[in-house]
Amino acid sequence: MNVMRKQILLLFAMAAAMMPVSLSAYDFEEGGIYYDVNGSEATVTRAGVNVASYSGDVVIPEKVIHNGEEYAVTEIGYSAFSYCYGLSSIEIPNTIVSIGEHAFLHCESLQHVVVPNSVINMGRCAFHWCTNLKSAVIGNSVRLINDYAFQYCYQLADVVIGSSVEQLNIKAFYDCYNLAKVTCLAPNPPSMYAWYCFYETNYANATLYVPGSSMEAYKNDENWGMFTKVASLTKATGLALDKSMVTLNAGEQVQIMATIEPADANNTLQWSTNNDHVATVDANGVVTAVSTGEAIITATTIDGSNLSAQCVVRVYSNGVQGDNVLSMPAMINAESDMVVQLPVCMRNLAGISALQCDIVLPDGVELVQNDGHYMIDVVTDRLSASHAMTTRQLANGDIRLLIASPAAEAFNGNEGELFVLNLNVAQGAENGIYNVALANIVMADINALTYYAPDVASMIVVKSYDKGDANGDGVVNVGDYVTTANYILEMNPEPFVFSAADVDENMTIDVGDLVGITNIIMGENQENPNDEPLPDARIEMKGSCINGDNGSCMMTLELNNDVPLTALQMDVTLPEGMTLRQAMLTSRAQSHNLVVTDRGNGHMKMLVSSPLNADMQGSEGALLTLVLDNNGGSSDVSVDNIVLAEHDMTTHRVGAFMVNADNSGIREVNENIRIYAQGGDIIVETPVETTVEIVALNGMARVEKAGVGVNKYCAGHGIIIVRVAGQVAKLKI
Repeated sequence: MNVMRKQILLLFAMAAAMMPVSLSAYDFEEGGIYYDVNGSEATVTRAGVNVASYSGDVVIPEKVIHNGEEYAVTEIGYSAFSYCYGLSSIEIPNTIVSIGEHAFLHCESLQHVVVPNSVINMGRCAFHWCTNLKSAVIGNSVRLINDYAFQYCYQLADVVIGSSVEQLNIKAFYDCYNLAKVTCLAPNPPSMYAWYCFYETNYANATLYVPGSSMEAYKNDENWGMFTKVASLTKATGLALDKSMVTLNAGEQVQIMATIEPADANNTLQWSTNNDHVATVDANGVVTAVSTGEAIITATTIDGSNLSAQCVVRVYSNGVQGDNVLSMPAMINAESDMVVQLPVCMRNLAGISALQCDIVLPDGVELVQNDGHYMIDVVTDRLSASHAMTTRQLANGDIRLLIASPAAEAFNGNEGELFVLNLNVAQGAENGIYNVALANIVMADINALTYYAPDVASMIVVKSYDKGDANGDGVVNVGDYVTTANYILEMNPEPFVFSAADVDENMTIDVGDLVGITNIIMGENQENPNDEPLPDARIEMKGSCINGDNGSCMMTLELNNDVPLTALQMDVTLPEGMTLRQAMLTSRAQSHNLVVTDRGNGHMKMLVSSPLNADMQGSEGALLTLVLDNNGGSSDVSVDNIVLAEHDMTTHRVGAFMVNADNSGIREVNENIRIYAQGGDIIVETPVETTVEIVALNGMARVEKAGVGVNKYCAGHGIIIVRVAGQVAKLKI
């Protein structure tokens, strides 16, 4: 094979050597590309015979202007790019209708090629000997894949043959040893010039993908039937773009990303613009703004599903800038028949006093109204006293919003939320992506200078979520437990699906929902609690505090309960000058975890939960100990927003209370129990068997057993807190 290749290369070299050298084989050159002229049309050619005219990344334009004359670029001529060993990529526009013979012969650095749908004719050896070509897409207008078109493309692994191809000529894909995937979109199997249009091993190693309705025809064809692996070509069922509206300055670029469903569908799209004088788009969805105006960019599937999606592009000649802009979250999760809040932030370096924009909503999403007024919540902290908001629906259905100050007062601050859109997702709305955009954004500063801001968009992802799927990933597991716990602790998890996390469906996320998610994870049948909390059940919390050395103190929170409880959440607010050194659970919560989040200004949220939904032990006594440092502040500690949950998600809310951290006394010990220090030991005298909990001010704690009579425990030195039978004593050892 190597000898044969050397002989073929030698023949090509000898033939090239005998060709006459032309000093000017073209009519004109523009932008590094050479053209021949035929009336008002131009053909891409080369600088001269035996000249490798092109290298690097080459983009062929749709039109070219020379000496004031405009020419449509419609052809790639004979041998135009042949032997251009340094050509790494080529972009062929949708105006090209013909690719000549040997057009890309021996372009050995070329790796990917897309022949657009506009191309009708492909000449012989068009991509012959492109030895590093890895993928090729042949558009839907080509009818004949000519002789040797892709022969010796040794690295070619993936090829898409368009829907109009009727015939493959001799050795069209011969010697393409690495072909792994052949997609043929033609509904009828194209004829082949004998069986060796493909290399022998391709029939065994490559998978042939064809339209599902044509599978039997391909399998029964005498040539195509030689492929041993034939699969149905999955057609796209959904197509969405990440942008529905874009604002650009002339000369700017932006890439539009497409999402195709299902994931294994053909992901090749045909991109087009309805006005290339305003904006152009390439095969990868990269939009280039050309001049002032509006264009519609359309992405269309090429697999026969005929799906399309559009993005409106507005181009300004000047004025769009990034210093004064609006922004929205990139994505919000929602369900049908659900109101979602979409915050809009403004970042402004200038002293902006007025703003106008158009709210563009898709079908299935609308602004909530109340008495005929749109529910748009302004953030009063950012508005001056003279600012007012006005809304009005335009003829095209968009809603224009204006916030202005007659006194030309500036908005307060330079960054943060400005207003919130209350959006209702329609009942029965199908799962999918709904794009909400703010367009035609114009700002004015206090000196009446106008600023044009780029459009912004947000995706509302509508999906039906399973109960407990708090993070929206499609399964209920420990990730949802953590997500819900973080929400309770105000740690702002993202993403978070409120309706899925609200397991008990009471429109509140609390420890009851955390318990419900745990039950789902553990495989228990989860039903909402049938009854409200029993009104006569004793569920109470109280606190006491004992001072230690150097301004420290130990606060004990006791829980007394007549029903088994498994989880607790509460807020603890410390006075100014007091800080939390350590928080720890007592032996009543041996199977539980304690999480504390500091929300600032002495405010802490605390969550006590069990990954196994174990019940807290006992029915009364200390549950939680806080070691506090008091640096001279006031002494009242506030405990509020207390919620406790049973195993079945039944929740109990307990009233707030205060704990005085200056209480240095010891609670009176039961007359039958004595607790005292003796040397370096703690002595407990008790008439019954019980447990003794010993806690040092550094947070170290242990639980001991006490028998009837005198019990001695080694304690070390310092202030020690001892709890016995619900009684508390402070001892100095």
